[in-house]
Amino acid sequence: MNPKNSSAIKAEEAMIIDISHHQPSESINYEELAKHVDHAIIRTMDADVIDREYEKHHRKFRAQGVPTAAYAFVRGQNDTHMINEAKMFWDRTKDLNPTFWWLDVEAVTHSDMRKGVSIYVNEMRKHGAEKVGLYIAHHLYERLSLDTSEADAVWIPHYGSGSASADSTPKFPADIHQYTDKGRLPGYVGHLDLNRIISDKPLEYFIGTEGCI
Repeated sequence: MNPKNSSAIKAEEAMIIDISHHQPSESINYEELAKHVDHAIIRTMDADVIDREYEKHHRKFRAQGVPTAAYAFVRGQNDTHMINEAKMFWDRTKDLNPTFWWLDVEAVTHSDMRKGVSIYVNEMRKHGAEKVGLYIAHHLYERLSLDTSEADAVWIPHYGSGSASADSTPKFPADIHQYTDKGRLPGYVGHLDLNRIISDKPLEYFIGTEGCI
């Protein structure tokens, strides 16, 4: 991988997308899309459902110099499920060496989500994940009551008016703001989830080049 010069990109101007098999590889011109993307966060799985495109998305974006991270939708219904999901996430993605491991928490599945997600985070670290982040549904943030101090970063969706522009800010502290699911970028004909950094963390923190630039 020949990454872009991330040190020349201001954090607030960095374009971050997140994708899954809902954006099929055959519909993406990776060379063109990569010109407009600084970081891609790619879904690995939704519980026991493996994303059909995740390996290809990682390879294709990295071939164009775009650093990639991984995310998994959290579905664990008890402590054992959380442990097992963490192992599946690790096993399916470890060889891709993502820059960040994101746990996507958008549903209340465990009787104590704070405890359950904490177990998941700790299991990821036991397996070797260096940076683990939490994607937290805005409308469930208070109910979930996750221990964000255990995470290396927080990512929150908040779409504001529903347009493709970043015209809102999450009510809760976050490092990355997912501001639309109706984004458009050259290289893909459909809608894309677009994200921006809203904390004082530099882009390098998320793409694994901090201290190496």
